Amino acid sequence: MRLVFAHGTGLAGPAAFPQQAAAFPQAEFPVLPGYGDEQPAVGDVAAAAQALALRAADADALVGYSYGGVIAAMAACMEQPVALVLIEPALFQLSRDRPASAGLIERLEPVYLDASLTDETFEQAFMQALTGRDIGPALTADALRSSRRERLHGAPWRHPVDPECIAETRTLVLTGGWNEEYEEVAAALVGLGAEHAVLGGHEHRVVDHPDCSERIRAFVAAS
Repeated sequence: MRLVFAHGTGLAGPAAFPQQAAAFPQAEFPVLPGYGDEQPAVGDVAAAAQALALRAADADALVGYSYGGVIAAMAACMEQPVALVLIEPALFQLSRDRPASAGLIERLEPVYLDASLTDETFEQAFMQALTGRDIGPALTADALRSSRRERLHGAPWRHPVDPECIAETRTLVLTGGWNEEYEEVAAALVGLGAEHAVLGGHEHRVVDHPDCSERIRAFVAAS
């Protein structure tokens, strides 16, 4: 079974999917533009979607996790995959009319639009708006790169995803049942025809749930 996985904003490549890397030896786990040894840049998200669309064109499925779910959905609208699996996808553009998602966007949009924020201060402002916690300014090279990536890659709801093309794609969405915003995204996807399963106990790291890989395998095998 050949699958292509798109990671989120944290760990990159196969490190983001340790369980799936073991379960699917023929799968591909590319490191997306702006991660690894690459410096983040404007345009990384579009470049990642184009690269994923080409990789997944002859694959059994395209799998996207978190922000990678946005990129996978963008790729699916460029080249329709056989199947699409979205794990806690940050597709808030599809659920922005629902209360929790609308509240999230209202809190975070001013951060993304604040031109005075720098690599040192962006992630600090982002986390304060998201959680109310002050993590302090970015000081290390890794922290600066992470903050720059968040700033330059932009709000996930700003990237275009066509609901009609998602509706035409056989889709599974997996969530952890711990967060209203992600459950609203799942509900919006279900409204477009997606299947939905909740794998609880790991919060956002649904990819670490012991049943996650088997859920993916069973869905793709039924395609």
